[in-house]
Amino acid sequence: VGVIGSYTVDFVGGLMESVGEFAGTYLEDFGTSEWVNSLVVDGIIAGVGAVLGFVPQLIILFILISILETTGYMSRIALLLDKLFRKIGLSGKSLIPFIVGSGCSVPGIMGTRIIENQDEREMTTILTPFIPCSAKLPIIALFAGYFFGENSGFVSASLYFFAILVIIISALIMKKFIYKNTSSTYISELPEYKLPSVKYVAKDVWDKITAFIKRAGSVILICSIIIWTLSSFSFKFEYGVDIEESMLAQIGNTISWI
Repeated sequence: VGVIGSYTVDFVGGLMESVGEFAGTYLEDFGTSEWVNSLVVDGIIAGVGAVLGFVPQLIILFILISILETTGYMSRIALLLDKLFRKIGLSGKSLIPFIVGSGCSVPGIMGTRIIENQDEREMTTILTPFIPCSAKLPIIALFAGYFFGENSGFVSASLYFFAILVIIISALIMKKFIYKNTSSTYISELPEYKLPSVKYVAKDVWDKITAFIKRAGSVILICSIIIWTLSSFSFKFEYGVDIEESMLAQIGNTISWI
């Protein structure tokens, strides 16, 4: 996923950059104002590009997971780990959101719908974002490189194991103090081992990707437009001000002491 995903992400990034340049040129020729041009290119298209940048990696991840499901192997993994997960208040079905969360936390959280028990579903939803996903890796690499220098590689890798430790500790705390009366039950039919169905895999991947784009995409797009507005305007709604005079910078400076 890392090698292929990097190429696909670069391809999508280059494609969205070309679309942004084309849209910007078209709007300039059409005679639109500068702030409308910036809104479309830097706000809307950049927001869409931020969503689509994750799609190639998620497609690869969903294909592999769907293959495991259709072969009957995923159900056996969940069953084998159910006894271990039950000790921390979860069930074997929590494994699937955790695996999906390694690609992106949003579809991982959406995957908690397969868990029938309400308490287990809420716990899994809370714990899934602790799994380092592709969006967290640049942040991990940045801080590891800045604070640990030559040992950054070891620190970055150890954070994956640390994330597992955090999940276990957090689950135990929630089980002891919040979800005290949770009784974990796991009922699942173990299908026979068989070759994966191409039709099922294609439909499953399509459904998950479209759900991700609709749900996460709408939120990311709105947030992108809000960030663009705050960084492009001052509190007097003057466009094109210096970034230090923007609403975003002033809000940031106000809370930066925290």
